[in-house]
Amino acid sequence: MSRLALLGGQKTISIDYLKAATLPVVSEKGKRVVNELMEKGEISQSPIVERFARRFADYVGTDYGLCTNNGTSALESAVFAVGVAPGDEVIVPSYTFWASVTPIIAQHGVPVFCEVDPDTHCIDPMDIERHVSARTKAIMVVHVWGNPCDMDPIMEIAKRHGLAVIEDCSHAHGASYKGRMVGSIGDVGCFSFQGSKTLPAGEGGILVTNDRTCYERAAALGHYELIPTLPTDSPYHRYMLTGMGQKFRIHPFAVALADAQLDELDARSELRRRNALSFERGIADIPFVRPQRELDGAHRVFSYHYFRYMPSTENPTETYAFLKALHAEGVACGYCGYGRLHKAPLFLEGGPYGDCIASDPKVVTPLPRTEMTAHTTFLAAPRFETECDELIHQYITAYHKVSEHIEEVLAYMRSNDLSKELARLSGRSIAML
Repeated sequence: MSRLALLGGQKTISIDYLKAATLPVVSEKGKRVVNELMEKGEISQSPIVERFARRFADYVGTDYGLCTNNGTSALESAVFAVGVAPGDEVIVPSYTFWASVTPIIAQHGVPVFCEVDPDTHCIDPMDIERHVSARTKAIMVVHVWGNPCDMDPIMEIAKRHGLAVIEDCSHAHGASYKGRMVGSIGDVGCFSFQGSKTLPAGEGGILVTNDRTCYERAAALGHYELIPTLPTDSPYHRYMLTGMGQKFRIHPFAVALADAQLDELDARSELRRRNALSFERGIADIPFVRPQRELDGAHRVFSYHYFRYMPSTENPTETYAFLKALHAEGVACGYCGYGRLHKAPLFLEGGPYGDCIASDPKVVTPLPRTEMTAHTTFLAAPRFETECDELIHQYITAYHKVSEHIEEVLAYMRSNDLSKELARLSGRSIAML
């Protein structure tokens, strides 16, 4: 093949991704409904919110849905809903976005970090059990990048120890595990509608559950306006004057955007999946890149398309050098910042919540598989959202070109100090080159 673009050759990809493979973030229906809400003056509260909450709960297969102003507040509501009290432990993967963990400390709980399976990138059920203690209250699972966790053994562990299970489904709208939608399997499921998600609303989120008590506790925490609607026999009905001190109400405009996108979610997810699998098949013969493994019985959605690079050296910048070579060819790729939370000062030092977290030795337990995964996972491609076979073919060609010149990439790494460039990227969850 021709010379690497990294070293002065011509880049492989000539098609503009933004023009060829992306869809509008806001649909025409969404725009129309937002305008209707403005004309009616429903700019803070609207019946559209409860209708959408019911619609999304039905889509997932749960009895209750509660919209929130973002996915993070949905997770904090879930932590409160399952009864996490000060000092209670919640087992959670370090390989996730910080918003899976900060809601735990916001409720003065203690995050206990757990290993992930390097192949699925999801929490490892085999490692959960060794972290269970008398103080454990819940398990927070993350269906990372849209890939469902292995829920059967997780639910068995939770049942055996009397633990609640919170599903962070922020990437996994429409994903399923053995015929059940993620979010409906544990005690509480939480989704994000942030603008980069596959169900975007700018900002917003939703909590879903089959448990009436969880719903009522979550509503009482952040939705004082809903407390009067709770049954009079609810123990939370008496808080109608004050609520619980939080305000997590979603904006009706965000609901309008999410509701419109839900009309097309499954069809779009299926097209993204077909394109992603076509790309994976095209580079399956490259020995040092490995796609995220989908479990038998699971149906992932390709909210993001992450791989692992299998390094041949001990140099921590090797993955980054590989990505630089791909980027020079025109590949939209990125470095992954996940897998470092168990070393973050906020969780080691207690942050604004005192020293209860730092005093817990479990927080600093080494996680070697997570740390290895953190240094080798990368965003392999953007979401291919249209019929764009030629662009996918160019991506496959670019990967093969870099693969055939991998020794030159390694030589470039050895002759250039990439550590400062890498340091600037490693603090972000998705760092595009």
